Amino acid sequence: MPQLRAYALIGMFALLGVIFGCTSGENAQPKPETFVGEYVYYSADKGAPHDPDKLTLRADRRYTLAHMAGGRLRSTEEGTWRIWSNRGQPQLSFGNRTYPVEIKGKRVRLLIDLDLGHWYEKTGDSG
Repeated sequence: MPQLRAYALIGMFALLGVIFGCTSGENAQPKPETFVGEYVYYSADKGAPHDPDKLTLRADRRYTLAHMAGGRLRSTEEGTWRIWSNRGQPQLSFGNRTYPVEIKGKRVRLLIDLDLGHWYEKTGDSG
């Protein structure tokens, strides 16, 4: 009987180690390479008066944001971008903006306002 109790204790400690000691990859900070590429502004409201701005994040941590008006380039903004974590939630900052990040498979979105359905979505890799 004492031997059974010892095995039960070992099993219980092993189970606790698995439950509390192992972490999932979901909380790991994404690599900067994940974000490098081209993004387009999306709006769930198809009637919203907003042209699809184009955001490019480069591997050298520089960005270019092309503001579109009437389908034509109105202005561009350039600077640096960075990723960081806010209580385990990845954030991406550029200019004077910070966006929570959503990564599902290969889909990467920078969440502007999910309540209104606005975000930047990665559409491809940049060179």
